[in-house]
Amino acid sequence: MFKYIKFPTIAICFCVLFSCNTANNKPLVIGFSSDSLQIVVKDINEAGLFQIRSHIDTDSAYQKLVTVLQTPADDDSTSMEIEWKGKLSLKGDELLFTPNSPFVKGKTYLVETILNSQFASGEDIIKDNVGTQIKPQQQTLKR
Repeated sequence: MFKYIKFPTIAICFCVLFSCNTANNKPLVIGFSSDSLQIVVKDINEAGLFQIRSHIDTDSAYQKLVTVLQTPADDDSTSMEIEWKGKLSLKGDELLFTPNSPFVKGKTYLVETILNSQFASGEDIIKDNVGTQIKPQQQTLKR
């Protein structure tokens, strides 16, 4: 009798763990707009979109959800990363970063955000590799 109970129970537990691990883990899409005047962040999870819609115009802390840094060229050891200031706005389900000054053609930019981030993935939890800080999402873009 126990032979038949064990397998379905294990299968159900596996399915529950697997479904929890893959739910809403769609990676963000970060890239330049078609005219390269803005950075567009797509595929934000529903909880994040709700919070952004509720607070982006009223809470200045939400303007720091996306950080953009101009990175030095590989062969340039004298320059440093420069934070690119700008304003965030929401257009439909996309978050737009509009810089205060235009992006420079030929330069590389590091975009960092905590949107859709998590403390650890299911694999990290199983391996007991859970950190105490959120792991930000990063994307390098070349203008």
